[in-house]
Amino acid sequence: MNPNDLVRIAVDAMSGDGGSAVSLEACRLALTRDPQLRLLLVGDSERLADTMTAWPDGVRNRIDLLTAGSTLPADAGPAIALRRGADSSMGVCLSLVADGSAEAAVSAGSTGALMVLARHLLGMLPGIDRPALMAALPTASGTAWMLDLGANLEVDARRLCEFARLGHVAVSALNGRPPAIGLLNIGVEPNKGPDRVREAGRRIEAIEGLDYRGFVEADQVFAGTVDLVVCDGFSGNVLLKSAEGAVRMMFGELRTAFAGSLCGLMARSRLRRLHDSLDPARHNGAPMLGVRGTVIKSHGGASASGLAHAVGLAALEARRGLVAALEKQLWAQD
Repeated sequence: MNPNDLVRIAVDAMSGDGGSAVSLEACRLALTRDPQLRLLLVGDSERLADTMTAWPDGVRNRIDLLTAGSTLPADAGPAIALRRGADSSMGVCLSLVADGSAEAAVSAGSTGALMVLARHLLGMLPGIDRPALMAALPTASGTAWMLDLGANLEVDARRLCEFARLGHVAVSALNGRPPAIGLLNIGVEPNKGPDRVREAGRRIEAIEGLDYRGFVEADQVFAGTVDLVVCDGFSGNVLLKSAEGAVRMMFGELRTAFAGSLCGLMARSRLRRLHDSLDPARHNGAPMLGVRGTVIKSHGGASASGLAHAVGLAALEARRGLVAALEKQLWAQD
């Protein structure tokens, strides 16, 4: 797909902590930023239409409203998702991707429900058993990607190698260059860490075509030592949430320290740039790798700006043909 081609994104407009109010503002922002974007909003179409009446025609005319019979609760697990998810706003979004009506789907709903429905409605790429979530983290040199984010809490060495292969193709497509890869561990020495992590390191090092740099510790991730961090979902989720909490605490303390001071006024522009570069909203949106379709999981508590970023990431993935690149690579390995 040409980078300037029109791309259609299905958005689950009812899920997430902020519900349709946040979703609609996010969609307005995304459409304003990308003139070649068309959104298929799935949910309570009457309520959504009422909110958009004051929008400019150039934005409102690039939205299609589709009705869903229900919305899955935030704590919906796999069993509930399979039993009740087909006509939910999340399920309809995924079905639009499956039948070719949309190039990608974005949802801030339950991670477990999204995983099981994506696997059920879209199917899996060759050789992949379960989807994996990849997230972006701010670093001193820009951005590092990490997987898994939380979809697979406990994994063996073979699965960590699978993450490395998936991440290599995905980050190459998104960044335009192959990533330097690190395996998250409690030390960089070869004898450090659990057996499965040490075994995964040996296996990843043996995979031809990967730029594997060895073990990385958590502090090295934010120093920008590598472009892709491979880990199990438990470690990845803890690292991501810790980083988000640390950023919020840091800026809260800075606001308190500089409130009403001359130094604060003088440093305002630099602090604003720093905030923008580290703001979790600018890194919201986790590609679900391994399914036959572009699916982006947004943080449930994301702001409108954060959800808009997830929609933009979905459009970027679709335009760069990430799923086709993954499938080609995986078929070549079989």
